[in-house]
Amino acid sequence: MSTTLLAPETTTASTRTAAAPTTVLTPRLYRSDHLAELVQPAAGPRLWLVNLAAGAAEPDPMALLDAKERARATAFRSPLDRAHYMASHVALRRILGAHLGRAPEDVRLSQADCPVCDAGHGRPVVTGSSLQFSLSRRAGYCLIALARTAVGVDLEVHPAVEVADELAGTLHPREQALLETAPPERRAAVFARIWARKEAYLKGLGTGLAMGAAHDYVAEGARVPDWSLYDVAAPTGLAAALAVRDPDGDPAGAGA
Repeated sequence: MSTTLLAPETTTASTRTAAAPTTVLTPRLYRSDHLAELVQPAAGPRLWLVNLAAGAAEPDPMALLDAKERARATAFRSPLDRAHYMASHVALRRILGAHLGRAPEDVRLSQADCPVCDAGHGRPVVTGSSLQFSLSRRAGYCLIALARTAVGVDLEVHPAVEVADELAGTLHPREQALLETAPPERRAAVFARIWARKEAYLKGLGTGLAMGAAHDYVAEGARVPDWSLYDVAAPTGLAAALAVRDPDGDPAGAGA
């Protein structure tokens, strides 16, 4: 995969300040044959973009997944969807394993309690570690983030303009206003960018859309208490975003 698919990275003053409209983070391109690069020192959250159709094929990807992942993989009717699901989760396990000093198949995943209803369908977590992660998969690509505090990422396909207009009413009023003033030829991209930021933030919280898409304003220039929001460079036709909780605002603390 070529880096020409990605927008250039711009400089941010601090990872603890809400992102300015022009801030775009560039993810590292994941390669399964360069696993040593996964644990190079880096300040702040780390991002990888996985091309699910490229790279060395795993001889037995099912062997690296747990029982729940294998059950979900076999439930896909489309062989391509099944292959992409397995490839994304194998990449996740290799990244987590490299950071934790474990074999990919020995990484234990579970779900935290939902902050809205306390049921066990909140953010996915690594059992026995405070290392945080998030994964999003769309259109043959997967975006993975690791952080020392709560984190969420999202990839979104630019929808048809009609779909963007139909869903606009579910957004925060200020986000609706941004969409209404966007040129017709940019409206789908603007909607995808807003929606990716919203999904990333809600995934970081672990609530999903339980409180509705209109509850928080997360578009350009948004300042969400205790959180930093960033746009992420993505392949053509996709929008991506990262949400990371500021260290002083995360009761879970840091450390793996």
